[in-house]
Amino acid sequence: MTIAQSLLSLQGTDQSLALKRREYREVQTELDSEGGLPELREICDKTRVRELEAKVETARLESDLAVLRNEVAELETRLYGGAITNVRELTAIETEHSVARRKLAQVEEAIAPAQVAAEHHRQQFADLTAELETKEKTWKTRLVELRSEKAKRGTAFNEMLQVRNDEAALIPDDHLARYTRLFRSNRGIAIVQVDRGVCQGCAVRLPVGELTRLRAADGPIPCSCGRALLTEN
Repeated sequence: MTIAQSLLSLQGTDQSLALKRREYREVQTELDSEGGLPELREICDKTRVRELEAKVETARLESDLAVLRNEVAELETRLYGGAITNVRELTAIETEHSVARRKLAQVEEAIAPAQVAAEHHRQQFADLTAELETKEKTWKTRLVELRSEKAKRGTAFNEMLQVRNDEAALIPDDHLARYTRLFRSNRGIAIVQVDRGVCQGCAVRLPVGELTRLRAADGPIPCSCGRALLTEN
């Protein structure tokens, strides 16, 4: 086998190795994601906090409502009971009553939206909790599958890596170094064939002199485009 043929074979092995590496990483990425459970748990926790905050706000408003109603009732009793005859005192109570009524109206207006918000967050939390429970059960099954798949792909990758190393060991260092550089810089294509005088990598017809040099060479020669090494088909 010529050096060009050895490099072409190595390129096929490296391409397959890159595919197996990508497949292995895909499994690892899915394992690391845990089926999206960490993100869903975080959303559940935040929704639970919002629900509790909404309940606390509703309870505060209900408490304020009771206090203000009592305050308004007491002021109205004093205002309309006839016991106060001093004009200045009566005016002060009227002002206090007006302020209390205004606060009461504000609380009455705010309490319904607060109750709606609390119920919304409660329902949202219940839905998310149910979704989380379902996904946790699904993930348990998927986790077993992924661990098995990871082991298989890891074994396949290591076996092919050994094949690759054995192939590379038979290639002179200078040819291997040039091939490796081009393979990395050209997205997995370092060796291309020449078919009927045309480079199959860049589709450029080679000069006669370059074709003659290629046929006489033991190994591949650089393409004029500089992107690959050439070997004749």
